[in-house]
Amino acid sequence: MHLRFAALFLLVLAPFARATSVVPPDFPALVAEADAIYRGRVTTVEARRVERPDGGSVIKTFVTLAVQRTLKGTEQKDVTLEFLGGVIGDETLEVSGVPKFTVGQQGIVFVQQNGRQFCPLVRLAHGSYRIAHDASAQKDYVQRDNGLPLNDVDEVELPISETPLASALRADASRALSPADFEAKIVTEIRRPSPSRVLLR
Repeated sequence: MHLRFAALFLLVLAPFARATSVVPPDFPALVAEADAIYRGRVTTVEARRVERPDGGSVIKTFVTLAVQRTLKGTEQKDVTLEFLGGVIGDETLEVSGVPKFTVGQQGIVFVQQNGRQFCPLVRLAHGSYRIAHDASAQKDYVQRDNGLPLNDVDEVELPISETPLASALRADASRALSPADFEAKIVTEIRRPSPSRVLLR
């Protein structure tokens, strides 16, 4: 029974395991691939067991954001993002590459096919940016999902991984983009004419 369950479980998760190997997007692709882009604050994080069409079930985590600003997509007061994986009691389903959220966390998310794919963000963790506070400089700044400061939008296409210099880089937020600067660059990119539109003129 245990072996059969394990085999079925692996078959169900095989597509997700392959999908966690992603090609980082450049900034224009990150913006273009998003159905919606929100700045918001996490109000709830809830793991629930959800039934699958085949009669089985799987753990999913539902993250609700109070939307502070809509940069792309339909205006909403709040949005609930649906992620595969989570913890219920002593049972854990962890999917590599999927970002985690905590209540009170603030950030900017690039949403793609929410509820239709196992991670509702563009290229997994590449679609999640936290807003942190630098107490020494008394300013808010933007972090990538690995906690490193985002100094330039060109850095969104860097791999998300830990390096020996990560802790030192985390401590230096002096050159990091402010949330307002990052939002302004996003809006500018949204308004940029696409190559196809330019050719049609």
